[in-house]
Amino acid sequence: MTSATAAFDDQQKELCAISVMRAMLEDYCAEKDVAFEEAFLEFASSRAYQMLFDFSTGLWREGPDYLRDLFDK
Repeated sequence: MTSATAAFDDQQKELCAISVMRAMLEDYCAEKDVAFEEAFLEFASSRAYQMLFDFSTGLWREGPDYLRDLFDK
């Protein structure tokens, strides 16, 4: 039996990760009233960003609320 996530290649996982990140950052910007670029730079230097693009963590499969929770911590 194969894992369902094994069917995704790294490019597809990256597209999912970017989509989740963008949705999370848009919500974050609206709530915190900060520019997207500022929020992106803050997020890009976080542990949550590293985890999101380390596809072995599976974080790319989660939604923006889950990612936001990790980012806030």
